[in-house]
Amino acid sequence: MNDAPLGWAGRLMDWLRFATRLVLVNVLFVAGVLAGLVVLGVFPAAVAATSVLGRLRGGAAGDTLVRDFITAYRFQFRHANRVGSVFWIAGAVLFLDFLALLGQAGTAIPPAAHAVLLALSTVAALGTVAAAATAVALCSRYRDKVARTWRTAFVLPLVSPVMSLSLLVTLAAAAVVLSGMTVLVPLVGASVPLLLSGWLVGKRLAALETADPASNHPVASPSPTR
Repeated sequence: MNDAPLGWAGRLMDWLRFATRLVLVNVLFVAGVLAGLVVLGVFPAAVAATSVLGRLRGGAAGDTLVRDFITAYRFQFRHANRVGSVFWIAGAVLFLDFLALLGQAGTAIPPAAHAVLLALSTVAALGTVAAAATAVALCSRYRDKVARTWRTAFVLPLVSPVMSLSLLVTLAAAAVVLSGMTVLVPLVGASVPLLLSGWLVGKRLAALETADPASNHPVASPSPTR
């Protein structure tokens, strides 16, 4: 008779411990971003956070979460920034493109052509988001050449439409929830999206590994946190 309450209490404590660690990862992510002066800190912090979140999902985070994050951040700093450089460039180009299109609304460009250009830019932006999330997950799991990581990051979402759609819908849902509950942003504003995207992309990568373990998959060496 006493097992049920204890069981519920144990599960509640597990969830509280998990939530506390999500907040800690979020703090570590912000610290990593600031340590890299924002631009140079985003991708290393995202990769390091995704690495420790993967261990957290598997119940193997232990009490070394902070040390694991710092180790992964330092190890991945240069590589993650090289991988992330193409996404910063793509993001800047898309941002300027959106500004130009929005500024030309109602001008000499026919409305139909303007709508098509805006739709194409939106598709490109969504594809870039999916590719960036895939690149972060790849870097958190494997150590490979930058060019091969780029190739896999852009190709995998195209050949895995279910993963891509799930990823974009999940990130959009997380954005809606966080925008409606802004108090959660400083607590889990980065850790929850990274947790979800890392899980979705990681699940797809694991399926590919299982289906063809001898394939020339973009794996050179595992991250030091795995």
